[in-house]
Amino acid sequence: MKYVNKIPSEDGQRTDELVQLGYKRLKEPKSVGAAIGFSLPLSILLMLIAVFWCYLLDPSLFDFMNKDGISVEMTIDLTFIFYVAGTILCLLIHELFHATFIPGAFRSKKTYWGFNGVFGFVYTEEEITRGRFLLISIMPLLLISFVIPVILSSVGIWSHYLIFLSVFNAGGACVDLLNMVLVIVQVPPRGIVVSNGYSTFYKSASE
Repeated sequence: MKYVNKIPSEDGQRTDELVQLGYKRLKEPKSVGAAIGFSLPLSILLMLIAVFWCYLLDPSLFDFMNKDGISVEMTIDLTFIFYVAGTILCLLIHELFHATFIPGAFRSKKTYWGFNGVFGFVYTEEEITRGRFLLISIMPLLLISFVIPVILSSVGIWSHYLIFLSVFNAGGACVDLLNMVLVIVQVPPRGIVVSNGYSTFYKSASE
């Protein structure tokens, strides 16, 4: 796995090779900005689900919410810096979980990771099955926003700060969920998925 500053551009020659091998282009947003725009409703939904999940784990942490509304006060001090550092670390861990579920990712010469100061990403050009693609996409959301909170809460390590990170991660997984929906709808159950830059290609395993 290699570090890069951004996801590589689509390789036209590689696209021609994939088409000759029977791959079809997935219908998807053409840029990261467009993908984020389309997935904003999913982001809101995921954050609401994460908030409800955190509430179930410890309702007492939501006592600041009263009938008069929600009051949130933030000052730029060490606590604010702590939150910023936490969000960056959360982004990196999120991408690490993606990479962990890519077969042979850490030895692959076709798998890349990066962080541009705002977004982190893991990108692979390896051929992966539809099922594996869905697993890679969903695991950071499940682990960081749902499984780990249960574990931490069960051992008494649970706080507003961790709730913030859980909800933040859920909201940030919106593009992952959008990609899952697109693959579920378009790629056959036994299909194979390959990325080429920002474009995704697929074909049936029998082709």
